[in-house]
Amino acid sequence: MEKFNFESLDLKKYYFKKIKELFPEVIVDGRIDFDILKDFFYSENILDESSNEKYSFTWSGKNNAKKIIKIKSTGTLLPLKNNNLKWEKTSNIYIEGDNLEVLKLLQKSYINKIKMIYIDPPYNTGKDFVYPDNFKDNLKNYLQITGQLGENGQKLSTNSDSSGRYHSDWLNMIYPRLRLARNLLADDGILFISIDDNEEYNLKKICNEIFGENNYLGSIIPILNPRGSQSSKGLAVNHEYILVYRKTEKAELNGFGLTEEQKIEYNKSDDFGNYREIGLRKRGADSKREDSPTMFYPIYYDEITNDISLEEKIGYEKILPKLSDGSDGRWRWGKEKVLKDKNQLLVRLVKRKENLEFDIFQKDYLTEDKKRKAMSVWLDKELNNEVATEMIRNLFDNKKVFDYTKSNFLLLKLLQISTNLKEGDIILDFFSGSATTAHATMQLNAEDGGNRKYIMVQLPEPTPENSEAAKAGYKNICEIGKERIRRAGEKIKADETLPLENREKLDTGFKVFKLDTSNIKEWDSETKDLKQSLFDSVDNIKSDRTSLDVLYEILLKYGLDLNVPIVENKDFYSIGGGTLLVNLNKTITLDVIDSICKEYKMLLEIDEDYKTTVVLRDSSFKNDIDKTNAIQKLKQAGIKEIRSI
Repeated sequence: MEKFNFESLDLKKYYFKKIKELFPEVIVDGRIDFDILKDFFYSENILDESSNEKYSFTWSGKNNAKKIIKIKSTGTLLPLKNNNLKWEKTSNIYIEGDNLEVLKLLQKSYINKIKMIYIDPPYNTGKDFVYPDNFKDNLKNYLQITGQLGENGQKLSTNSDSSGRYHSDWLNMIYPRLRLARNLLADDGILFISIDDNEEYNLKKICNEIFGENNYLGSIIPILNPRGSQSSKGLAVNHEYILVYRKTEKAELNGFGLTEEQKIEYNKSDDFGNYREIGLRKRGADSKREDSPTMFYPIYYDEITNDISLEEKIGYEKILPKLSDGSDGRWRWGKEKVLKDKNQLLVRLVKRKENLEFDIFQKDYLTEDKKRKAMSVWLDKELNNEVATEMIRNLFDNKKVFDYTKSNFLLLKLLQISTNLKEGDIILDFFSGSATTAHATMQLNAEDGGNRKYIMVQLPEPTPENSEAAKAGYKNICEIGKERIRRAGEKIKADETLPLENREKLDTGFKVFKLDTSNIKEWDSETKDLKQSLFDSVDNIKSDRTSLDVLYEILLKYGLDLNVPIVENKDFYSIGGGTLLVNLNKTITLDVIDSICKEYKMLLEIDEDYKTTVVLRDSSFKNDIDKTNAIQKLKQAGIKEIRSI
C-alpha cells in the first residue's frame, strides 16, 4: 500500500512528460538530451547561445520569480460548508486565499480546463502593495496578512514610486501568477487583463513571453471615465486597457450580435433575403499576392449569361484581384469555395482611376445569428465607473462598501466574446475583488440560458477600520464579494424581464473554500518533546480537521474537479462515480473492506474494465496483520491501486 501523494502538481515532471510524449528520442537515460532536441529543428529556429545580441525582457528578481513557480504548495483548500449557498447543487466556487498559492493548488484539477480568465490586478500606483515580495513561504505570508499569524491585517510591503524596484516588485508579483494561469487555460481559452498606463507596456512584454506574440489578439480600450481623471499627471485619462491573449491558435473570439444601425447596411435583397455587398478581394493586412500566392488566380465572367467560371472560355471576361495601385492582390476565397458558393457572388463594373473594370462581390446575407468582430475601443455608457459604483451601492442598500469595481456590463461583453452558450465553460478570476465576474456570469446565464461556471479567488484583505464596509459588518473583501453574489443572484432570479426558464435553472449558489496549511501533520525535527511528537505522528491528520477537509485535499492532490460528485456511504466516500473509494475513519474493520469490495464488484458489472483507487487511513488499522489482510482482500477483488494517508 503506497502513501498518497499530497503534493501539488510538479510542473517540472509535467513538462518533462510532455516533451517525452512529443520527442521520445531525446530522452536518454531518463534525461533530456538537448543536442538531440535541437536536431529536430532547422538552424534558423535555434537561438545562437554564443551571441550576446538577442532580444529579451528582464528585470531585477525575474530569475527568482521563475523559481517561485516550481515551489510546490504545502497548503490545501478547506471546505466551509456553513459559509456556502446550495453546496450540493452548485457548480460555482469561491476561494479565500492568496492567489499564487491557490493557482498552484488548482494545477492538477484544472490544468487545460479553464475557458476564460479575467483579472483586474492591483495597478502599480505607488501605494501599499498587499501582495508580499518575499515568497520563501508564501503560505506563511498569507496567514500573516489574514491575521492567522502575527498582526491582523499586516501589509507586508510597500511599493513606493521612489523605490528603485518600483516596476520590478510589480513584475515579480504578476509574472508567476500569469505563468501558472496559462497552464489552467484550455487550448481554446482566452485571457483578459485590465491594466492602466503604469504597467501596460511591461505587462504586454511579459504576456508576449509567456503566451507568445502570435497569441496576442489585441487590446480593448474601454472608456470608463468620459470626463477624464483630473488627478492624472498630464492628460485627463478616461480609459484603461484590457490585454487579450489566447492559449493556442485553437482559440477564437466570438463576435457581437448586430446593432440596429449595423443591420441597415443590409439594404439589398433577393429571393434568399437581405444582404450587403463585400468585396471578394482581400482588403487590409495580408492582401498582397505574395502574402498568399495560392489565393491569386483568374476568375472568368460572362456578362450575358451572368455565369462565373474558373475555366477560360470564349466571350468571358478575365478578372484578377488587383490592388488600388494596380499591383497584384489576392482573393478571400479559394477556388473550391468559389465553385461551391458562386451563387453568393455577383460581378459589376467599378471605376478604377479613369477606367471601368469588372470586380467581384460576395452577398453577405443577414441572418439571426450574424455576428461582427468586437471593436478595439468600447464607448458604451454602461462601462462608466459611476454606473458600476451605483450598481454595487444599490445592491448594498445604498452603502459604499467597495471603492473601485468594474462595470458588470464590461464583464458581460468579455464573457460574450470568449465563452460558449451550452458547454459549461469555466471562468476564473483570481483577483476577484467585489466579485463582478461572478455577478456577470450569472447575469449572462440568465439572459441566454448558458451553463457557465465560475471560480473566484480573493485575498481576504481586511476592510479599513472606519470604512462604510467595516461599519456595515464586512471584515474583509471576501465577505463583500460573497454577499454581492448572494444579493445579485436573488435580484437576477426576481428579474421578470429575463426568460423564466433561464431564471428557474440558474445556479446562484457557490461553494466556499479557504486556503490553509495541509491537513497532514509535518514532522517537527526540532521538537523538545520527542516522545510526544512520536505519539502525535501515529495519527498524522491534524486534530482540528474533519474528514471532509481531508477528502477535498485528496481531490485536489489527485487531480479531480472540486465539483466532482461525492456520495457518502455508511463505510466510505464514493467520488466521481467510483473513481476514488475513500475511508477516513479512525478505525477500520474487515467488514468495511468487504463493503468496498462489494462496491467495486458493482462497478465492474457496469464496466468490466473499470479502474478505481482506494484510499485508507494508515493509522486506522489495529496492527500490521489487519492491514495486510485488508490489502490482500482488496487485491483479490481486482483493486490494484491502494493508497494510504
